[in-house]
Amino acid sequence: MSKSPQVVLLSPPSRSNNHFRPPVALLYLAGYLNKNRIRTSIIDINLCQTFRSNNFQKNLSKINLQTENKIILQLKKQSPNIIGITCYTPEFMEVVSLAKKIRKIHPKAKIVIGGIHPTFYPQDFFPKYKSIFDFLVIGEGELTFLELCQKILFQNTNYNSIKGIAFYDRKSCKLICTPLRPVAHNLDSISYPDYSLIDMKYYSTANPYAIRGCFFRSAYILATRGCPSQCTFCVSKKLRQYSGGGIYTRMRSAKSLINEISNLYHKYNIDSFYFIDDLFTINKDNVAKFCQLLIKNKLNIPWACSSKVSTLDEKTIKLMSKSGCVQIDFGVERGSNQALNQLKKGISIEMIKNIFNLCHKYNIRTFANFLVNIPNETKKDLNDIVRLIEYITPDVISVNIFIPYPGTEIYDNMIYKFKPQEYFDLFYANQLIYKQPLKYKFHSHHINILEWTDKHSRKYNKIWPAIKFHTSPFYIKTILKSRMKIDYLHQLQNLFLELLSQKYNIK
Repeated sequence: MSKSPQVVLLSPPSRSNNHFRPPVALLYLAGYLNKNRIRTSIIDINLCQTFRSNNFQKNLSKINLQTENKIILQLKKQSPNIIGITCYTPEFMEVVSLAKKIRKIHPKAKIVIGGIHPTFYPQDFFPKYKSIFDFLVIGEGELTFLELCQKILFQNTNYNSIKGIAFYDRKSCKLICTPLRPVAHNLDSISYPDYSLIDMKYYSTANPYAIRGCFFRSAYILATRGCPSQCTFCVSKKLRQYSGGGIYTRMRSAKSLINEISNLYHKYNIDSFYFIDDLFTINKDNVAKFCQLLIKNKLNIPWACSSKVSTLDEKTIKLMSKSGCVQIDFGVERGSNQALNQLKKGISIEMIKNIFNLCHKYNIRTFANFLVNIPNETKKDLNDIVRLIEYITPDVISVNIFIPYPGTEIYDNMIYKFKPQEYFDLFYANQLIYKQPLKYKFHSHHINILEWTDKHSRKYNKIWPAIKFHTSPFYIKTILKSRMKIDYLHQLQNLFLELLSQKYNIK
């Protein structure tokens, strides 16, 4: 941009540890602001370490501090009017630390915080940190943040008229939360992410993390917003309370998705894409239109998504496979109907078995997520999970230990409530299950869940499914027609190390 940005967006330093995952939310915000003629940039620090060893994990605090210093150094070179920071709950104190440093170098800039944590817990920010933070954006950000930026830039202080924000009113000495803003029902009206603001050469590097276990030059696409599920371990259910009414689960049109993917393919040389949505298959008709357009436009590139077994059928799976879908990620979570009902998953073991069989039939890889350390979990529950894994034979599994994130139904039903200074510990909650059982231990059996998870993750993540996929005609054809073949050669070592790490825990 020829002129200095009026708005600078950034993520907490620890987000730079994400493997090649771009700041999608910030890209949408920046795209929408720039479309509306508010000059916006993104400070996005990338780490040069591709493969994350044990030494990397041990030095994580030092690495995060170095990233924070790099952010501040870049901010010193700019003079923005507004600085926006996104915040998950474990990042709260990290954001406080970063904002304190920002306030010192840009005392007059307005610091605005958005994301899940300020949406759920604005009282954590005000009044305690009223000298650091200026505004919070509650719920989805584009419409609200645009109106807030316009008022700030035009020095219109009638902030009470903006729906979906929170701030500290110095006259009344109170936290003000304005009425919720209804979400945008037409997602196509939100402009495309502004990929020009980040290093897409870095984010499109060949890696096995986007379509997990598949080595591709990939992009992350957001097709839907809002999840209708009731899962007790997820914050999505609570987020619906901040939608401002109206339709909450929405999907972009198939044409809009094709346009974005085509642009990424031609401009950034991607060879595949992954839908980062919680539930891409929320609307079967739109999924069908999308698949048909992929075929019609002859993009013919591999893709993957997350889904729920209750939203799929044979017709949809067959069409997805024909259009290039190579993998579907599922939240299976448990191994019995009783355990699934306890989590309010809205699915059954019979559904899971049927959909996995159909995926196998149409040569779509399956990634199965399981969840342990659930309240009142017994040894039988663990045995049920193993039995189900052996029946559905996923290509990849991920056994996750439940963490009581504030905003989940399980957390809301807990007696213990985290203090803000404890939020950071959620990053390391798995390590604290038996050290701080009051906060993190939920199962009622006597099996060491850490050892059980490690053992079964290595047992059921087999090398052959990964090797088999990479020898398939579709994969080989994709690589042969790639315009960035040399990138795949450069990154082969990291792929090999990651496969060994996942299977044998070699770091």
